[in-house]
Amino acid sequence: MMASKKWVYRIMVILFFCLVYFTENRYQFLILNVGLAYIPLEISWLYAKSKQKILSIALFVGWLLFYPNAFYMLTDFFHLSAVGMTISSPDVYFHFSLLTAGIMLGVFMGFESLTAITTKLKQTIIGNKIVLLSGFYVVLSILSAYAIYLGRFLRIHTVYLITDFTGTMNTVLDTIDLEMVHFVGVFTLLHLVILFLYQMAKKNV
Repeated sequence: MMASKKWVYRIMVILFFCLVYFTENRYQFLILNVGLAYIPLEISWLYAKSKQKILSIALFVGWLLFYPNAFYMLTDFFHLSAVGMTISSPDVYFHFSLLTAGIMLGVFMGFESLTAITTKLKQTIIGNKIVLLSGFYVVLSILSAYAIYLGRFLRIHTVYLITDFTGTMNTVLDTIDLEMVHFVGVFTLLHLVILFLYQMAKKNV
């Protein structure tokens, strides 16, 4: 059952890539953004199966670095301005639908990866301690919101931590201001609300 679910996501991502690549649209960047949102999902599946402690830690850190890319996709709604904010023509319908599909796919893959991660954390570290799990969600939401701020406004991507770690960290440390705090606060709350709704929906399935 789990294997078939994995392939559903893989096929959906491939089909979405084909749709974006082979149609005339202004959102070719969705191939990169959805691809980055897909990476934490694969990492979470590897983490869930990992039996070695060192490998599990490495996979968890890798997932933590890439996870914000999934929720980052909500900011792609800003790109609606490229085709107009009013849904007034077939071209706008298509672009709105394409953008929304990519964003929803990215966000859902992010939450699916989070589910895989927390399932194993409950089995190995957290157990049934609601306080610890809630604390993990809050900290993750804050870190994700901060990473999204860096990506959207400073154009810092996850790979920069590998290609230019020192320069990236210096830039990160220079971004602490009131605007950043406001953005992180709003997106932390948004992440927690959507996560809560997602988990409620899964419980009722």
